[in-house]
Amino acid sequence: MKNFKRQKGVAVIIVALSMVAIGGMAQLTIEGGRMIQERDRLADATEAATLAVAIANRTGPHVSDELARSYLETYLPNIKIDDVTVTRTEGEEKVDGDQLYYVQYEVGADVGLERQMGFIDSSSDTSSYQVGNDAMARTYMLPSDLDLVFVADFSASMKEPWGDDGKTQLQHLKEQVDIISEDLLFSSATNAGYAHRIGFVPFNMRTIEDLNGTHRCVTELEYKSIDGVVYNKINWELWGKEDSSIVSQCARNNNNNNNNNNNTSNCPSDLPQAHAKAIQSIFSKSSSETKYNSVRWPDPLGYVDIEKTVANWNKTKTTLLSLHPVASSSGLKLFSGSMCGSKEDFYTIPLSLQKPDIEDMKAGGGTAVYQGLIRAAQILADGRSNLDPDKLEKYHERAQMLLILSDGGEDPFEETFTSLVNEGLCVNIRKHFNDHDSPLYIGVIGINFDASKQPGFQKCAGGEENIIDVSKSDELLEKIKELIQKGAATNGVSRLYDKNL
Repeated sequence: MKNFKRQKGVAVIIVALSMVAIGGMAQLTIEGGRMIQERDRLADATEAATLAVAIANRTGPHVSDELARSYLETYLPNIKIDDVTVTRTEGEEKVDGDQLYYVQYEVGADVGLERQMGFIDSSSDTSSYQVGNDAMARTYMLPSDLDLVFVADFSASMKEPWGDDGKTQLQHLKEQVDIISEDLLFSSATNAGYAHRIGFVPFNMRTIEDLNGTHRCVTELEYKSIDGVVYNKINWELWGKEDSSIVSQCARNNNNNNNNNNNTSNCPSDLPQAHAKAIQSIFSKSSSETKYNSVRWPDPLGYVDIEKTVANWNKTKTTLLSLHPVASSSGLKLFSGSMCGSKEDFYTIPLSLQKPDIEDMKAGGGTAVYQGLIRAAQILADGRSNLDPDKLEKYHERAQMLLILSDGGEDPFEETFTSLVNEGLCVNIRKHFNDHDSPLYIGVIGINFDASKQPGFQKCAGGEENIIDVSKSDELLEKIKELIQKGAATNGVSRLYDKNL
């Protein structure tokens, strides 16, 4: 009997220990199953996030990261998500006989999963896991009709030699633009049914426009008043033909009449003294803002209304003829060199199905990319079909692109472009084209110049991925084509792939 009782006690202990083991195994099984489910859910969530960022292509990297995190948090509301990484790569692939440009995305995340080990006690811990998946998403960009405006630097430095063939940077630029225009407007493009349009906006310190049969040195900026004088009321067309000594003489007070700002006794006909004084103030501001002494330039940053310029970028100033001096040696007699002089024989060419004739254009002067960018955006906007609904629908299907080609930083007014970009110039320009099937593309080519290191270009182009620095002249054509291919591709088709296949 004692032996039976002793065996019974052992059996109880064995059963009790077995229950612990069975419970532990059950707990491990349940917890393991839960962990597998959670990891599967996480993998599904990252697949969805991968496809989402691919569909939302052309957004900045911070936007892609935020979008991916938003998808993960929506799919997995009760799981702590730490770091989220989005990997973006670009390439080309032949699909159904066509060479298509694509953008590829992969998403990974660090997440914290809580492990519950509560059969014996209620303890738990949280471990971090790197969650990835075998999915990648590619957005294939389909070709479409393209409206392309080149924004071309025609400053004096473009006349410098580049490469081993003895040609200048300007010669290389013109040759490559000519080749690209041939490719887009003729040959296989037209045979395939495309109707591309090309515009060309060269610039130095300003652009040159053909207004009423006369080349004018045009500004698209808005300005502040100068001592009560409205900038746009100054007749720059007439003043531009005068010598600077005439302005100084007119600005002097005569006969001790210090209060008469409209004294015109020493002034050219119909040109008030107050305007001469304002011009002197403008030139003085230009000298103080630049590294040059005693210069006479009309666009100092201190008198530029940055906010109004950004707000009114699409209200062209070309209709106000008196604002723009004649682009000739006699028409620009008042000003220092570097802006639209007689040696700078270039001009804006609107969007057209015809190849732009730029062979005889010459470069010279300073650099003000903002003048070229604003005018080019206006040219692009002018391509809109307003009346015919069918044409308007087709217009919205067209890809829109501004391609800036520059060989150096801003000179002489180094801060104006960055100030305009920081105020939202490029953002406002993009918004104007929001009704298109795909967003406006702004690309930048640095001609023997590190454009990718310029904050203004980085912000305007939407990131360094849309800027290419070209150091070798024989690579210029290839790099221009590369950016055009990206800008011309619209109506992207996004697909999910297993990256192991």
